[in-house]
Amino acid sequence: MKKIVFVFTLLMILNSGELFSQNKTNRITTTKLKKKSLILGPKSSAKIKELFFTAKGFKLPQKIEAINTIATYTGAEPIEGSGNIYTWDFTNGFQISAISEGGGRLGSNDKISLVSFNYGGINSVELNSIVLHQSSLSSIEKIYAKRLIKFKNTKQPTYKVISDKVYTTFYFNEKNILISLSISNYDLEF
Repeated sequence: MKKIVFVFTLLMILNSGELFSQNKTNRITTTKLKKKSLILGPKSSAKIKELFFTAKGFKLPQKIEAINTIATYTGAEPIEGSGNIYTWDFTNGFQISAISEGGGRLGSNDKISLVSFNYGGINSVELNSIVLHQSSLSSIEKIYAKRLIKFKNTKQPTYKVISDKVYTTFYFNEKNILISLSISNYDLEF
């Protein structure tokens, strides 16, 4: 029952657009835990690739403390009836968001259920062989040939790849350009 409540809450957040907001003013943060924005540089970019990407696909770190090896989160907020939302805001507009499993306590030992990568800047951000605001649907189809599955009931083009019990979801705009990416323990499509 807890898993169903968590997935339902997660989908409500995803559908509201708050988690994948491209507008810096709509980002999820709390004033209590708000910290200075982070700088995305070569070391943090390399650590992001190490934490989330493998030669064959994607992986999900176990706890918030793994992402905190890049830098401590800039915001955190509990989700009523579920886990917590953490954000890492970078000065260039890049954002990492993580949702923890239900019942966890706010902090580094909280277990991760979903991580998303968003970019509100005008340029692009490279994540392994995938580039936010630059990679096209056709380029993603080439990388994940015969593994890309289209979501059935979405307004914007949305696709997923399933590997080793990890679900990776690609969100495209109306021009079929990748705008966001999420990695989760759950299938985000009903």
